[in-house]
Amino acid sequence: MAERDSQLAELIAAVQASARYRTIDAAVIERVGRESLQRYPSLKAAIKAAKTTLHQMIGAYADRALPYPQWLAELQSAPDKTTRQAVCHRLMAHHASTRERLPALDRLYPACFGGQPPQRVLDLGCGLNPLAIPWMELPPTTWYAAYDIDMALSGFIRAALPLLGVQGEANTCDLAAGPPPVAADVALVLKTIPLLEQQRRGAGADLLRAIQAPRLVVSFPTRSLGGRNVGMATTYRGYMDALAAAEGWSPHVIELPNELVFVIERHTPSRSRM
Repeated sequence: MAERDSQLAELIAAVQASARYRTIDAAVIERVGRESLQRYPSLKAAIKAAKTTLHQMIGAYADRALPYPQWLAELQSAPDKTTRQAVCHRLMAHHASTRERLPALDRLYPACFGGQPPQRVLDLGCGLNPLAIPWMELPPTTWYAAYDIDMALSGFIRAALPLLGVQGEANTCDLAAGPPPVAADVALVLKTIPLLEQQRRGAGADLLRAIQAPRLVVSFPTRSLGGRNVGMATTYRGYMDALAAAEGWSPHVIELPNELVFVIERHTPSRSRM
């Protein structure tokens, strides 16, 4: 036990020594580190595996060394709503997930919210998606709770929310261990499920069942990060069809150029396990 704890401490230190991963929540690094040590007897191999997992979770999607203080200053200095919206549009291009969604912002959120703006929004695995708030047409009384595994990103979003016209919070959360204990009218789970399923089969379905919100907006990428069509739309549609059938859900599907969106209304608790 002492040797394994020592190896875990070495692994965590090695991961946090990398500028790419040092802002990831320590609990996430520890959980990934423990799992890597269980699979690989060599510390060197476990460190490599942990970094690979973390890269799949976050490193592959955002530009390196995002200048959050500079971005916050730009939002603070924007003289009006139109200018601030233009800044948000430019900043979202620095993350693969939100960059692909930019052409559809004007029509996506009205379709997701069903013409009735929610009072409480939960954004899980948020990335830079909260910067899309100017397109969501939320009332100023809205409470927006955003969660990611990157502490620096969460700090930026936390400071930006009041500038985007809503109240709220932004914190870190390891979604592989479950959602935060926060109730909302709608939960946004955008391109997050595949990342959880890569870590543990069934983790994505477990998350969706446990979220405390009557409406879920769940999306999946339909092309690789390189833009290739490798059958992802068929795979993820099959995944959601099976889960929806098991849970008694009837999703409304929105097809975007690079994203498949499922809007799920849940009126009763989940009734089975996939």
